[in-house]
Amino acid sequence: MSEPTAFFSELLSSLPSDWQAPVEALAADVLHANTPLRLVLLGGFSVGKSSLLNMLLQAPLLQTALEETTALPTFIEYAAERSMSLIGPDGSQLPLDDAQFAHVTTHAPEGAVCAVLNLPQPWLKGVSIIDLPGLGSTSAHHREYTLTQVRHADAVLYLLSPRGPSAADMETLQIIQQAGKRVKVLVTHWDEVEAAIARGEKAPSLEQWAQQIERAAGLRVRLATSHHDGLGREDILDFVERARDDLQSIRLRRFQAELRPVLENALGHNAEQQRACEVESEQQAQALHQELIERKQRLADFKSNLYGEQQADRSRLSQQAGASVRQQRQQLVQQLDEQAANLSDETEWAHFGQVGGQQLDAAIRTIASQFCELSQHYGALELPAADIVELNLRLPVPEPVAAEDFIDIGRLTQLQQALTEQQDTEQAICQKQVSLQVHDMDEHAQTLHALTLQQQALASQPLPMTVQQTGNGNGAFIGRLVGEVADIGLMFVNPTIVGAKVAALVGKGAKVAKAVSTTVRVVKGVQQGKTSVRGVPQPIMEKLGGLEMLSLGYWGERMGQALSGQMEIEVVDPQAMAEREAALAELELQRQALRRALSRNEDIANERQLTGWALEHSQKEQARLLGELEQLKQHAEQKHREALQQQQQNRLNQLQRSSEKARTQWLQSFDRQASAMDELLHNRVRSYWEDRVEALLNERLQDIDLLAEQAQASAQDKQATLVILAEQAQALQRTLDTLH
Repeated sequence: MSEPTAFFSELLSSLPSDWQAPVEALAADVLHANTPLRLVLLGGFSVGKSSLLNMLLQAPLLQTALEETTALPTFIEYAAERSMSLIGPDGSQLPLDDAQFAHVTTHAPEGAVCAVLNLPQPWLKGVSIIDLPGLGSTSAHHREYTLTQVRHADAVLYLLSPRGPSAADMETLQIIQQAGKRVKVLVTHWDEVEAAIARGEKAPSLEQWAQQIERAAGLRVRLATSHHDGLGREDILDFVERARDDLQSIRLRRFQAELRPVLENALGHNAEQQRACEVESEQQAQALHQELIERKQRLADFKSNLYGEQQADRSRLSQQAGASVRQQRQQLVQQLDEQAANLSDETEWAHFGQVGGQQLDAAIRTIASQFCELSQHYGALELPAADIVELNLRLPVPEPVAAEDFIDIGRLTQLQQALTEQQDTEQAICQKQVSLQVHDMDEHAQTLHALTLQQQALASQPLPMTVQQTGNGNGAFIGRLVGEVADIGLMFVNPTIVGAKVAALVGKGAKVAKAVSTTVRVVKGVQQGKTSVRGVPQPIMEKLGGLEMLSLGYWGERMGQALSGQMEIEVVDPQAMAEREAALAELELQRQALRRALSRNEDIANERQLTGWALEHSQKEQARLLGELEQLKQHAEQKHREALQQQQQNRLNQLQRSSEKARTQWLQSFDRQASAMDELLHNRVRSYWEDRVEALLNERLQDIDLLAEQAQASAQDKQATLVILAEQAQALQRTLDTLH
């Protein structure tokens, strides 16, 4: 039974010919004899995966270097002939030679999906090795693809560096453990460790590393060592063989579980057919007919109640699944709230996001595991075991839904929703672009040219001419007036000269000169329109304003009358006057010097008197200013502290808003994925009841009709049918024995 192909061949040889096609269809659906073991080779950045594969394949087929080498997922499988190819996104295969294969696996072409290496090595039969980019790769796409392959792998070879497990190793090993994968952990480059030991360095403790992995990842493993010279090859090949056999055993057990109730029902139906063929008398026929009617009624009643049983089964699962989701969501909310409460600085944001994502993934994986358990406990018929045997209603135990399938459906639903949102956004942008009318640019250009021509034509048109009178019409009057007063105008050409001549004519002295000077100032003031002149009474100025043109003649007449008589004037000696003026000036200088000295003495006295008061006042003012300065300093420091506190509070508020947004997104993601997983569980239950149970009931009802027809057959046909049925019964029994 370790070889499914040999077992299946033996099974088919023992089956009746009528049953071979249905069993082959079941095997193709369940046994998957052609599906190889998916063995994923995984490890950190440049840990030596390609070197290990070259050692296993005993040929340098994969590139090795210190930098990251595996840039493209590479599948290594068995084939009768050696070949290499590149798989495109449309499934196309491009044949490659050795150099091209080395290049594409280290420099992934754009759009390429993977590379395939086929080798005629017997140990690869039934195995598909997947060499993935390292988990330390800078490509987020590579990391996500790697983790997806881990979820779908049947077994994992995980490679550690000789420095021991890192935090990233622990995280990945925990994912492998939670996914329930068979795993073997290898420490690569052990030749370097052996060289270090030879130099006298201390050997690392593999047992201590295994204990660290168990504490951090919950995975109990036995660490093995390997290097490029072949160390550990037999151990690895033994692990691959055991994993392949175990996988085949799991598939084989599922195939047996599916096939056994089908064969048992067939054997029961064969016995009923033989009973129908053995009916000879009318009484036996009537008894069989009555029995078939009762059986059909029982099946019909059971079928009528089938919907209620299905709903009860689904309701029970719905309650259990809902309770599981609520519990995990509550725990996730509590964990996220604790993380948000501890978030106090922007530097902790990256760690917050990483931990939050891990908590979300852990919650989803827990629900997937619980849903996987629930998927094994449904579909039980509410019938006594004897009735199930009598009515041939044996059903296989429902195949559980793998936890990876629940996780995948959750992620798929989330991606579909994200795609839908993106498509809606794109559609909205397209609609907005359509709504924006694009005007004809040629039409605008033609309109602009026409307006330019119109503007030029308007500017070139001549303007009409008009006659306009300027001036105020006073020229003739002024000309007449000038002509009338020409005889006295000469007197106003220079009033100062006229006054001097008049004074000279009358002859005489300072008094006359003073009067003449006053006269001149009056005349000039009157001519300039002034209303007052210094030394002239205001009433006289008002009268003179009315006699503007005659004022000079008038004053000349008066002055002539006043000076008509002879007068004697005593004149001071000019030299004595000059000496006196010089003495007076000297005395004035002395007086000013004394006054300045007296002023300085007074200032000094006042300054001495006020110095004490000023000093005291200055000290008080200085103290006041120092107090104000201290108050201002304290106020500034308080404002600074308040500003820092406000800034810190703003940063905390921003962190809180960001953490709340991240929390909401994580919970929305959890709800979407959990809802999709719940829907998958309910669809599987509904499908089982509708496609398996109801189909089996319909088949049993048809069998009753066939039995009734068979009971009415002729004796000769019954005998021939009995022979065939007996042979089929023996074959079915042998097949059942083979299954056991």
